[in-house]
Amino acid sequence: MSDPSVRRYSGRSVDEWKAARRERLLDAALELFGTDGYPATSVERLCAQAKVSTRHFYHEFQNKEAVLLAVHAQVIELGVRSTGDALAATQDAPVRERIAAALDGYLQTIMTDLRRARISFVEVVGVSPAVEEQRIAFRELLVSSVVAIGDEAVARGEITRKDFRFLGLSFMGAVNTVVYDWMLADPRPPEQQVQAALRALAVNLMTADPRDGDPSAG
Repeated sequence: MSDPSVRRYSGRSVDEWKAARRERLLDAALELFGTDGYPATSVERLCAQAKVSTRHFYHEFQNKEAVLLAVHAQVIELGVRSTGDALAATQDAPVRERIAAALDGYLQTIMTDLRRARISFVEVVGVSPAVEEQRIAFRELLVSSVVAIGDEAVARGEITRKDFRFLGLSFMGAVNTVVYDWMLADPRPPEQQVQAALRALAVNLMTADPRDGDPSAG
């Protein structure tokens, strides 16, 4: 039975209306930031796209940057959840399978929707200290996953120890560059082709014996 003290409008409570309004603004931000870009999108355009008044916009967000932070956080949440689910599902699998599954989970969240890719790799870069802090924090989270996968594989005797943090940073730099180039390519290669190449690179970086390239090793 509904609470009689909660005011309802067209069958919705005030909180439900606010949540729906916020969601429309985030959907508008994903569309406009992910197509026309963050600098080209005004608060007025966001409101028009979301069918929300500017007065109500400022009930939900302090400014346009706050919307960018929120929509980027949604993209991050998708990536973290997909990567985490992949790692959980392959917990007892060989390290090559775990690396491939984790990478596929992450790439699928950003490459199946070019708007997410653009926000992740273009629109959030260098916008402000707050946005940069969020971007770097997400990168650190991904790198820590690489380190955890590597440490577990070493403990199992699957691979030799190496600087997994360095490898994680290097690989994330490669992903950023490759996906950005893929976004701009015309014609654009199939996403499965790019994912396969990045998968092979990740597996090789993590599993190659560092002594193989050292002439002094033996």
